[in-house]
Amino acid sequence: MAVDCLAGYLYQLQKNGDNVPSPSSVDGIDIAQIAEKLEASVDVALVNIITVDVAEYAKVHFEKSVRKVLTIPAQLNKAALEENI
Repeated sequence: MAVDCLAGYLYQLQKNGDNVPSPSSVDGIDIAQIAEKLEASVDVALVNIITVDVAEYAKVHFEKSVRKVLTIPAQLNKAALEENI
């Protein structure tokens, strides 16, 4: 899920024309400080490197539309139209 989160965040930054922050240096991450904020034990904390090709991820997950045709009960259709859905 970290890749999904990172890809979505970076994609939205790029799409909105915002600056993409530079990656953190592994040596610059203070595990104790993060554990304290999360009220977690340093014993179970770790640093993990997450990478993603945002352009490729976006092609597969964000920019591809799929046309679907479906059948629903008339009652449901009527209710949806009444609610402007």
